[in-house]
Amino acid sequence: MKRIGILGLVTVMLLASVNVDAEGLGTDTQEVTTSGNSFWKNWFVQAGLDMSLQNPYGYNWSGVFPNGKSFGVDVALGKWFTPVIGYRGKLNWENGIGLFRNDHANWLAPFNQPGVNMDKGGYWALYADMLWNVHNLFGTYKKDRQWNASVYPRMGVVYNCGIKKGAALLGVGWLNTFRLNDKWSLYLDMAYQMCGSGFVGKEVEGTGTGSNSNGYLDINIGVQMDLGKKDDGRGLTDDGKGFWEDWFLQAALDMNLMNPYGCNFSEVFPKGKTFGIDVAAGKQFTPEFAVRARLNWENGLLKNDHLEWVPPVDSPEDNYKGGGFLVLSLDAMLNLTNVVNPQYVDNKWHTQVFLRAGLINQRKIGSASPLLGGGLEQTYRLNDRLSLFADMGYQVTTSESSAGLTGMNVAAGTNGFIDIDLGVKIDL
Repeated sequence: MKRIGILGLVTVMLLASVNVDAEGLGTDTQEVTTSGNSFWKNWFVQAGLDMSLQNPYGYNWSGVFPNGKSFGVDVALGKWFTPVIGYRGKLNWENGIGLFRNDHANWLAPFNQPGVNMDKGGYWALYADMLWNVHNLFGTYKKDRQWNASVYPRMGVVYNCGIKKGAALLGVGWLNTFRLNDKWSLYLDMAYQMCGSGFVGKEVEGTGTGSNSNGYLDINIGVQMDLGKKDDGRGLTDDGKGFWEDWFLQAALDMNLMNPYGCNFSEVFPKGKTFGIDVAAGKQFTPEFAVRARLNWENGLLKNDHLEWVPPVDSPEDNYKGGGFLVLSLDAMLNLTNVVNPQYVDNKWHTQVFLRAGLINQRKIGSASPLLGGGLEQTYRLNDRLSLFADMGYQVTTSESSAGLTGMNVAAGTNGFIDIDLGVKIDL
């Protein structure tokens, strides 16, 4: 889990350090613009071939050939919101096409039954990637640059048809594109992701419940096509304002409704109810797209004497005595109000949806588990600087986050909780 924590820290640090020049103008020029159709520009699609190298926790990497090797196909849809920040959704179908059969793939569940995984359909993975163009991050934006390299944090889910189980995953990757002309590019993509033990199945003794994750390396080659109209400036203006525009802070009171796998949601009051506070910092890159880093401290200030659904399961009140739990997350936010009505300056109500990836740390037992989720936020602008906001998210984690309540064999079922916030937003 240290690797996941480092990934989250690096991403937040990158958020605080970007400085972009536009076409050699020599000025900090990246800010939110109000162009009427900016959201519909700079989209792209990708299609490619894929090789995956499975490496379950506790197994020697040297055995990945041929035990963990599989092949597949993938497709993706993405958009560049600025020269630095893009977002991509990607779908991978692996080990399901007979042409790519590997009868030595012992490390694809069901374990040590090579060929069975393919016979049952292989596995599917759905990824969401936040792309950071390193050329534009550290250098100058050039619209005619042929080679572009990007790094990205990844969140997603994976479903193994061989054992009919899935798991959440987190990862990091490196994307390289080589532009052939104004519309077509070739790409090479490599990522390493970690997922819960549900993906490899309970037959594999020694795999973790989230903290000692099962990893696999994913390598893609393929073709990229740019869609529709292009905005060569990628939403940039030349009025001298820079990256430090359009930041915001949030502070809120919080209520969580914990619902571990297999527990009846009707009993979440009072067994799964906790209270806490959260703070967040973010930046609005365009009228439609923002990124937010958020820290939630839960069950450390207001005690619930009836709380049963937090670890340690034999003495849940010790969770409060031990400091509760912390949730550190990164949200990618899409403003639906501005997508529908780009002339957004005077809107008081704003509706946003977000995807969330992060970590949850139960301080009493010292665990740290990956977390994935999504949600809805509503803000009401009081004046040019202050807004009220309410948001609700639902996130899932691997079973270690509810240690003693769920086990390794139900990691695929995941543990869920609803998060509700009420607070104040300050534009900086």
